[in-house]
Amino acid sequence: MSYDIRRIDLEDIETFIHFREQMFIEVGMAENAGSMSQASIAYFTEKIPSGDFVGWLAETTDGEPAASAGLSIYHLSPKPTNISGRYGYLSSFYTMPLHRRKGLARKLLDAATRHAREIDLPVLKLHASPYGRPIYLEAGFEDLNEMGLVL
Repeated sequence: MSYDIRRIDLEDIETFIHFREQMFIEVGMAENAGSMSQASIAYFTEKIPSGDFVGWLAETTDGEPAASAGLSIYHLSPKPTNISGRYGYLSSFYTMPLHRRKGLARKLLDAATRHAREIDLPVLKLHASPYGRPIYLEAGFEDLNEMGLVL
C-alpha cells in the first residue's frame, strides 16, 4: 500500500483530534480524553492558521487517514545554547493499527524535522512513548537534562 504525507488544514482538525485521543488512550491516559478533545478544537483552530502548530497526516492513495504527527512552535528566553529562544515540540504521533509497521512514523518525523529546519528551529523536543522511542533514537534524538513538576 502506498501513502502520501501532507500538512493538515482546518478541515482536518476532527480527524487529527481523533488520532490524538486514540494515542492517549493506547498509552494509558484515557482519563479526560474527551475533555481534551473538546478543548483541542479551539487550540488547533487558533494555532494552525497562525503557524504556531503544524500537523501532518499520512493517507492512503484513496485518501484514508492512516497516521498523524504535529509540531508546536514555542518561545523561551534566550540562552547560550539557543539565542533565538525558539523551540519545536513534536507530538501527536499516532498510526492506526491497520497501518502500523509500514514506516509511517518515520516518514512523518522526516516531514516534521524537514519543516523545522526550513523555519530555522534550532531545537526539537518531545516526550517519547515506549513505541516511538526507537524511531526517535534512530533519528538522532537524545535524552536531555530536563525535569518537570505536575501541579
